[in-house]
Amino acid sequence: MSKLVYYSQEDARWKNVLYSIRNDKTQTIGTSACGPTSAAMAISTLSGNTVLPTTAATYAIAKGFRTPDNGTSWGYFGSIAKQYGLICKQTGSLAEVKEALGAGKLVIASMGKGHFTGGGHYVLLVGINTEKGIAWIDVYDPNHDNTKYGSDGLINQGIRNDGKVTAKETVFKNEAKQYWIFSKLVKEEPEMKKADADGIIAYLKLAHGFAKTVAEKKEIGRLADTVREASGQAKQNG
Repeated sequence: MSKLVYYSQEDARWKNVLYSIRNDKTQTIGTSACGPTSAAMAISTLSGNTVLPTTAATYAIAKGFRTPDNGTSWGYFGSIAKQYGLICKQTGSLAEVKEALGAGKLVIASMGKGHFTGGGHYVLLVGINTEKGIAWIDVYDPNHDNTKYGSDGLINQGIRNDGKVTAKETVFKNEAKQYWIFSKLVKEEPEMKKADADGIIAYLKLAHGFAKTVAEKKEIGRLADTVREASGQAKQNG
């Protein structure tokens, strides 16, 4: 995985930027755009493109995913992932999330009332570790100075107010509503190396010159295209 990117929705560069579909001045990136900020972190990390919370929030508004009151609708994450060439899978399974984190994928979690929020909040899960048989999940919280963590030992704040905390898996088991697993689109390797394909195609071109009938020439052309496709090249005949 590339170096993890962290953004705070309360960054002075954009915290007062409007994030509203009803021109409500109290709805800004700082107050309401935890979803787009989490998505911006995931996309910037996985795609190699710099996607700022302002860009991610603008996308949500333009595509109709900004809700009048409650923030950002769930369908947003799959849409913006596709926009940047990433895979996004929605799930309610914590076991699947833990497996994904172990494989280096990133996960956005929709949190309900509890250790991260008094109402609703999106956070980005970036890693997982096990200590004495207990899973701890690394979290990038777009609300960098979140005051909801509590003091019951379920969340380790580390350096305070840097947005990066670690939470026991029970927090997610009890408080998470849904998850979105983000990962890179894996390109399939061609069945045949280009150099090998070029050698076969050169032989077929030679055979094409000796072919006596139109049918023979067409068949040789078809075979050449089959070899091209197997090596990831474009067809040239038909």
